[in-house]
Amino acid sequence: MANKQRGWLILLLCLLCLCGCSRKEAGADPSEGRYAIYYLDKTATKLTPLIYETQTTDKNQLVGELMQQFLHVPSAEDLITATGDKTRYESFSFDDKVLYVYFDENYQDLKTDRKTLCSAALTETLAQIKGVEHVGIYSGGKPLAGVDGSLLGPFSENDFVNSVSDVNSYETVELPLYFAAADGKKFTEETRSVTYRANTLLEQVAVEQLIAGPRGSGKAILPPETKLLSISVNENICYLNFSKEFLNPVTGVSPDVSLYALVDTLTGLKTVQRVRISVEGSQTVLFRDTISLDALFEQNLDYVGKGLPGNTASPSETAATDASQ
Repeated sequence: MANKQRGWLILLLCLLCLCGCSRKEAGADPSEGRYAIYYLDKTATKLTPLIYETQTTDKNQLVGELMQQFLHVPSAEDLITATGDKTRYESFSFDDKVLYVYFDENYQDLKTDRKTLCSAALTETLAQIKGVEHVGIYSGGKPLAGVDGSLLGPFSENDFVNSVSDVNSYETVELPLYFAAADGKKFTEETRSVTYRANTLLEQVAVEQLIAGPRGSGKAILPPETKLLSISVNENICYLNFSKEFLNPVTGVSPDVSLYALVDTLTGLKTVQRVRISVEGSQTVLFRDTISLDALFEQNLDYVGKGLPGNTASPSETAATDASQ
């Protein structure tokens, strides 16, 4: 089920153990100059963060300073660097919100599990920098490649799962997600390889990915401050309960598109046929002052892509039909 482009990433997500810590590691606060630097334990099977304080505010200087810490374990700590002894760091560069980091060819030659752990440690460390949303890794002048030779794009923190301790407790899926198109009147599919804890509902994973927003050219359908308060699936109905921020408008995206991008993402899963939405426990709510949530919503392909056939019922008509069932 793993994405071909990131075939080896599952190993990371199954081996990676942050001891319940991430960039929110206790004591870390980038706004106050306190960063979590990630190293490996002596067994080279899990990541261990240490808090580092800096007075640097210049972005370029900060990258250099954090990289120096990343590459050198404090002498008092019984840890090892994620890159190992042979890999050599060369330089870095910025491209908008992507930070590219360049190593010699030895990075690509790391064993697969070590390479994945190293990529996680590097991403978790550098993505704390304000304005850095993705970290791209180059080895020997070329983008990092997976086990099948395909090139791997820049990583984000969402590519890595924290607190992994059981290699059998995680699954990887290729998850189709819907985000708004540029005009905000249609939505387009973005397929994302996601590894998640097996005891977590895949429906929850999908909703959380939607809240996190698109990585490609799509537009967000939900406000990033939205919180999923609860979720359950019973008899092919997915029950969602959101915080009140779910009702906030998304600039340039119609309410219909936002709602049905969510519904169609979920009904695209084998376990879901209909979706029931509540906001802080209430269903007697108008979604963005337009659509009543007092309904069971079904898949509606009217908004998929451009010119694709779909249902002809409007959202209000579909909702009314669902509510009567």
